[in-house]
Amino acid sequence: MSNEKKSVTLGMPHGTATNRLRKNILFHLLKKHGENYCFRCCESIERVDDLSIEHKQPWEGISAELFWDLNNIAFSHLCCNTPHRHNGGGHNRKDAPAGMAWCSVCQKFEPVEAFDKNANHWNGLQRHCRAQRPDRV
Repeated sequence: MSNEKKSVTLGMPHGTATNRLRKNILFHLLKKHGENYCFRCCESIERVDDLSIEHKQPWEGISAELFWDLNNIAFSHLCCNTPHRHNGGGHNRKDAPAGMAWCSVCQKFEPVEAFDKNANHWNGLQRHCRAQRPDRV
């Protein structure tokens, strides 16, 4: 089937449909594994239309390696994914008291011992405490 016929069947260009399908699959897997939390605000991403992929550290004009580094990739709400500021601003992180971390589900600070590790998150911990893990709820 030609791309033109596919586009007619899908009601949109085939490339657009393929990218939309990939985003839907990614969002489905993020939700299934409890990873649908915003890197910026730590809140749950509830709709596929709100999902964006971003680089934790800016790469443009700095390093192609940072672009491809999967440890530099995060997910966020589209509205939270703002351009990086080279002067250090731009994050909506909760400043935790010593030995504590913010649980995005409980909406309060918990002892760091209550969190599993997550090397991909800015503080090295999961966004939610162990008590809120999807397999325990």
